[in-house]
Amino acid sequence: MTAALVVLAAFACGVVYCSFFEWTLHKYLMHRPLLGFRYPFRAHAQTHHRVFEWDETYNLQREEDKTLVAMAWWNAPVIILANSPVWFGAGMIAGLGTFNSHFWLGMVGAACSMIVYYALYESLHWCMHVPGNRWFSRSRWFRFLDDHHRMHHKRPMTNLNVVFPLADYILRSKAPGLPPVSRMAQEAREAAEVR
Repeated sequence: MTAALVVLAAFACGVVYCSFFEWTLHKYLMHRPLLGFRYPFRAHAQTHHRVFEWDETYNLQREEDKTLVAMAWWNAPVIILANSPVWFGAGMIAGLGTFNSHFWLGMVGAACSMIVYYALYESLHWCMHVPGNRWFSRSRWFRFLDDHHRMHHKRPMTNLNVVFPLADYILRSKAPGLPPVSRMAQEAREAAEVR
């Protein structure tokens, strides 16, 4: 197997893993206090969801609330480092555990998938709550993800993925009956672009 294939395979597997990790983190830490560890629950469910609901308040209303859209800066390194044992174990199980170049290339591909996924999470989430006239904001793909996330704000235990809703479909947390692009979401986006 060539080096590029190892990196690409690890990256692809990492994206699938990230969808399930995002779903798990969102459901079990961000929407429920866990064993006294209340920070993610307070920051997300009690603060972010209180300010950004599913109606017109889904979009930023007050400039001072911008700090409530993204996660704290230190969340990225903590999440990525906390997952490094998973990547290491997956590499061992996949037979790359001889610590040869393929093993380390697999680790690079997996780590890159998590970095890219996290960056997409923060970027897309920002664009959903702070709409603007962006080149991709009218794309079918972004409108689907935006509507998917808006429904999460209406029914918080559904649609737990922001970036890649694979886990929502497989774990049956995708809210049923949501049209591909809701009229309310489209009107809100257009109103925000006019501002």
